[in-house]
Amino acid sequence: MSRKPPVQSGSEDPKLDIQRIRVNRDGYDASGAYWGAGPDVFIATSADGAQEITVRARSVTEAREKAAAEQARPAGQPKFGPREPIGGASPNKARYEIDWHDPVTQKTVRIKITHSRDYLSQSQDHVEVESIDPKKAPLPITETGYRSHFLSPLELVNDGGPVIFVAAWLDREAKGKDWQKRQAVRQQGDLFQWAEAQREVGARRKGKPSPTTPDPAKPTKGRQRPKLTPK
Repeated sequence: MSRKPPVQSGSEDPKLDIQRIRVNRDGYDASGAYWGAGPDVFIATSADGAQEITVRARSVTEAREKAAAEQARPAGQPKFGPREPIGGASPNKARYEIDWHDPVTQKTVRIKITHSRDYLSQSQDHVEVESIDPKKAPLPITETGYRSHFLSPLELVNDGGPVIFVAAWLDREAKGKDWQKRQAVRQQGDLFQWAEAQREVGARRKGKPSPTTPDPAKPTKGRQRPKLTPK
């Protein structure tokens, strides 16, 4: 199966843009969003927007140190120390894009994979799969083009990481009879729609009067020229 290299950002890109969200003593920011009591919230984002790290810190310097430590944390390694409230956000979120080739239709679907580590502070990783081109295109793991899945960090590491895990999941389900049957029904429906459209076009052409060419042997209506007689 051919697949383009995933678009991603990770520990190989140490440069992170820092955004500071000031939080009041009740744990709310200026927009009314609740983060939980504690220091200000800092969101560190890679230049391409593919990686996002959220920390609580009292200064920009401290935030950069925490973000760098989180960025360097090996995959599958649990987060040590007390868990800081970050409003339900993941402390480390990465986004990838891959091209998946459907073996049934021979078509390619562009897919976005979002991997959130320690989601909701429950020691579980969260993987989101979404078809983006065509948008909301059905996949072997979802008819809506979106799928949310939880699994342990160690399981994800053993499966090769989020990209390999999702690609293998799609390939495995695409070999099943259920997906092949659903795709066959969709293709048949497309064929029926095409045939119906052709019938409608033919009916419109048939009902439309075609232009006629006047016969020179037949007189035309209107005023006729008088005949000339020789003198």
